[in-house]
Amino acid sequence: MTQPDLASLLSETAREGPDRLALAHGEATLTYAQLSAAADHLSAALAVAPGEAVAVVAPNVPALAIGLFAVWRAGAVAVPLSARLRHFELERAFADARPAAAVTVATHAGFGLAEEIQALGEQVASMRACVLVDELGAVVGESRFGGDESRTRGRAPAPVLSEELAAIMYTSGTTGEPKGALLPHALAHAMARNVAELLGQDASAPYGLVVPASHMFGLGCLLYGILTGATAVLVDATASLEPLVAALGRHDAQILHGSPALFARLLRAGADVRLRGGFTAGSSCPADVLQALDERGVRLLNLYGMTEIGAASSCRLQDTPDIRYQTVGRALAGYELRIAAAPPAIGAGDGIDATAADGTYAPADEHTPAAPGEVQVRSGYLPSGYHGRPWGEEDLSADGWFRTGDLGWLDGAGNLTIAGRAKEVVQVGGFNVFPAEVESFLLTHPAIAQAAVIGVPHRALGEALEAFVVLSPGASLQPRELIAFARAGIAGYKVPYAVRMLEELPLLSSGKPDRRALAASSSRQPAATEAPSTAGR
Repeated sequence: MTQPDLASLLSETAREGPDRLALAHGEATLTYAQLSAAADHLSAALAVAPGEAVAVVAPNVPALAIGLFAVWRAGAVAVPLSARLRHFELERAFADARPAAAVTVATHAGFGLAEEIQALGEQVASMRACVLVDELGAVVGESRFGGDESRTRGRAPAPVLSEELAAIMYTSGTTGEPKGALLPHALAHAMARNVAELLGQDASAPYGLVVPASHMFGLGCLLYGILTGATAVLVDATASLEPLVAALGRHDAQILHGSPALFARLLRAGADVRLRGGFTAGSSCPADVLQALDERGVRLLNLYGMTEIGAASSCRLQDTPDIRYQTVGRALAGYELRIAAAPPAIGAGDGIDATAADGTYAPADEHTPAAPGEVQVRSGYLPSGYHGRPWGEEDLSADGWFRTGDLGWLDGAGNLTIAGRAKEVVQVGGFNVFPAEVESFLLTHPAIAQAAVIGVPHRALGEALEAFVVLSPGASLQPRELIAFARAGIAGYKVPYAVRMLEELPLLSSGKPDRRALAASSSRQPAATEAPSTAGR
């Protein structure tokens, strides 16, 4: 049977329940019929061909969902990008994706998104148009590029991608270069089904979505909501909890999806919200947070997923507290899990207590060593690689196992425990930040000769970034000036919380920064400068 594309997901729900509320943001609401009509209107304005890439840059507002479905209605490939990104990040993503067009809102957090993307449209040879929309997805303006012979000269057609692709989902690798994981429609559909099944009877209930739908976790939640006809209460993360609390109450949303840091904040604040469940992802949720929520009647599921494998590859609603507090559960249908040092995965019927509805796993040996191994995932839904580059040996084994870079182990029942991360990545308020990307940006400042970035504990965010820099000979730069430079050029959650100026970086024998030495230095000395948190911006 042919797998339907994501455009049909909205079409079917709009046909079955046109008057059901699809999206809510502030005081505004859109029914499924209105969402479908808005997507059609925007799709016509884009005027793109099937297979061409279209960047969609917006915060968690209806325009983001409308933009994505407008792209899919055109048969094109969406490139969702966070509205928190700034020039350095947007320029690199656009250069890699080579979109034919872009959809964006005018501004976000005081940054002129439309102005920035229109400027990129002049630089990126494949770009033909930038369509400006308001927060509700209505077209309010557009810019066309290459409209006359002099401007057309030197421009190139946008590449045409496979019709199996729904989106290019960007993540920065350990090298700091943006990598676009190719998300096929089949994986997106499986993700929506899996996530909906995990919620059970609550899958069609109104839900709060704070995680950006431009990220895989947020997109998975948005898609399951469209599949089940639920109302998505869209809230963009802010330093204050009040907008979220008000939005949940206004629409009687008792399901909430967000980062562990968000749920910890709600508990500390004693927020007046009537929740009964939801998802968290991005990092392991502390057991005490899960237990405190259980005591309040809130069953929170800690999903294990990532950009390359989808929003969820394991977890179960019916898992007992001891499983939910310490593990991320068993593999979902269509997924296999193993630890790198374990034997090849085996499935139901091979002596393992698994059902046909479950994924498979390589069982832990009764003499499992204390040291965890690398978590690897295999699935028929995995992308074919990154945009413009196939999987490398460091990404995928010859027999199809994706190397996640996470460390963990499996128990005898197939429950996965995440012990840490092998790859260098910091979780800032639920957002993945690769130090190498921030280091690459800091090195664009003419006064910086060397830079190293590490993650440090932070009470509110879980982790924050600390930068260690060495100035170029004769250069003068204050830590606060570097923080201001970072705020203007990269997403707020990537801005270092503290900056230390060093005469030289401690190095390993390989010549790479000795991050353990830097972390030890961080724990002993007061920071030269600490910036207010910008993770919610």
